[in-house]
Amino acid sequence: MRLRLCGAIIHSMNLALTDLAIAVLAFGVGFASQRGSVCGVLAARQIVETGRFSRFLAFVTASLWAMVVAVPLAWFAPNRIVLSSSYEGIGLAVLGGALYGLGTVINGACVFGTAARALSGNVSFFAALPGIALGAGLGASLGLPQLRTSPIVSPLREPSLGGTVLLLVVAAIVVATLVETIRSHRRAGLGLGQILRAARWRTSFAMLVIGVLGGLLFAGGGAWSYPSLLRQLGNLAFGRPVRLATATIIGPLALVAGGVVAAFAGGRFAWRAISGVQLGRSALGGTVMGLAATLIPGGNDSLLLSAVPSLAYHGPPALIAMLAVQVALLATAKRRKDRAARTWSTRVKIGGPVLTSS
Repeated sequence: MRLRLCGAIIHSMNLALTDLAIAVLAFGVGFASQRGSVCGVLAARQIVETGRFSRFLAFVTASLWAMVVAVPLAWFAPNRIVLSSSYEGIGLAVLGGALYGLGTVINGACVFGTAARALSGNVSFFAALPGIALGAGLGASLGLPQLRTSPIVSPLREPSLGGTVLLLVVAAIVVATLVETIRSHRRAGLGLGQILRAARWRTSFAMLVIGVLGGLLFAGGGAWSYPSLLRQLGNLAFGRPVRLATATIIGPLALVAGGVVAAFAGGRFAWRAISGVQLGRSALGGTVMGLAATLIPGGNDSLLLSAVPSLAYHGPPALIAMLAVQVALLATAKRRKDRAARTWSTRVKIGGPVLTSS
């Protein structure tokens, strides 16, 4: 009897510690997302408008950090750390990624950017949340997840010579990026304390934090992200089975807390007037994102921090398709805007000044 009681107490303590760890890590992800202005759409926009890839490379670095953190833990604790399974069928992954990219452009932000903008006072972006739930529930009801093949264990699940070499190469890359990040901050005269207190973080530093913390969260096997909660709510709305784990509640709440604290502490919180146009865009974009996530599976958060670090077959094709669609749509919009501006300028030159003073 005493042994059973002791076992129950130890089990309860382990669960409590796990929940606490999820809360702390998710809080950190929310804090970093807010401070770093992290968003996949912003990365695509930078490519289109400036030709620079620094934000995109920061996202890639986050995936590498997640790999360096998660894979060794999976080797040493295979019963507790889970690497993402793979799904064959590049066509389905590309279709899902392209559709997800379309949704993010309609919404104006990806999963990270939606949370950051909504929690900093742009409440119109909250409309994306019921949209994601609706799209996920609709996709599940249509049987889109059944189109995927049976899950295949990650090729990095067990130690191997090839996996070890890859891990060493990736570790060298992330250490090099860390050294460069430290040097750049030192050249700017910024110490660690100043960086953490800064209202804005460089994207590279924010994605470093997100890569480590998010990689740990996904590797822990818990459905901790807010899209996971929204997918379950979508299932509930469509009368489908719901699986609400403790992590599915704690993770989103802690992420929201981290984002709100970062916004207020950094002086970045400001109420913005509700926009009917943005409400419609977010609702529609969120629905497309939720629908696409049932095909991939998952959104850009799980792709970056779980699928790609685990070398899941569907990860890279889905991410590349998502970025390609984002860049193509934003480039098209930019060309139209530039053409309209040139047309207006030409009309003004031909017709003379529009306004005259008496």
